[in-house]
Amino acid sequence: MLQLLATIGAGFSFFLDVLHTAVTSPRHISEMLRIMATLVKRCIIPVGLAVAPVGAVISLQGLEIFRMFGLDRMLSSLLGTAIFREYSPALASVMVAAQAGSSIAARIGTMKVRGQIDALAVMSVDPMRYVVVPGVVACMLVTPLLNVLTNVLGVLSGWVFAVPLGGVNHGAFIEHLTAQITPADLWVGLGKCALFGTAVGLIAGYLGMGTKGGAEAVGKAANDTVVYTIVLILLVDYVVSMALLGAGI
Repeated sequence: MLQLLATIGAGFSFFLDVLHTAVTSPRHISEMLRIMATLVKRCIIPVGLAVAPVGAVISLQGLEIFRMFGLDRMLSSLLGTAIFREYSPALASVMVAAQAGSSIAARIGTMKVRGQIDALAVMSVDPMRYVVVPGVVACMLVTPLLNVLTNVLGVLSGWVFAVPLGGVNHGAFIEHLTAQITPADLWVGLGKCALFGTAVGLIAGYLGMGTKGGAEAVGKAANDTVVYTIVLILLVDYVVSMALLGAGI
């Protein structure tokens, strides 16, 4: 228990350090943009492949149930809500954790065990400002951008299985989709992704900076980043969803 509390305290202290560094100058914008470009290249295809089939599955399974009650035209209401508020943010963030979080932790961990982090400090370059913060900010910004793509792919795949293949009227599908989806649904999904992306960057940075040893320790940091962030994303997603439902949002 004491070790757990110590770990939580160290993690919270790390978060405060990152927050203070992020809001003060100087900022390494070019490094952040470089990491963002790398994350988009690595994540865009896996994220798209992970989320696109979800819309198809929802339409495929939901269509049969809705038809029992003669409400197949309202399938898009379920599809839009599920994709925008739940599946797209969660799955996009999980894939970012798997692709981006592990690579960031491995990169920082490798720099740590090779002494490059200490070398930066010797050259009066703050490792937190140059190495950790750009990765955290990049994850925070890239995850919502990927969420926009996954929203489109999820709804599009759902439309394919509902309208051309399932026989649902196109006009009714679009009408109920636009009537059900509100700007709040979009902002909820983007807000979740920004929160989850920040968590990915923080955990990757914390575990990477804490790496001690050799290649095995670097691999462990990368693996732990994926495990911890995915568990955290799923737990926080449940808590946030329950809070939003309780608040009527």
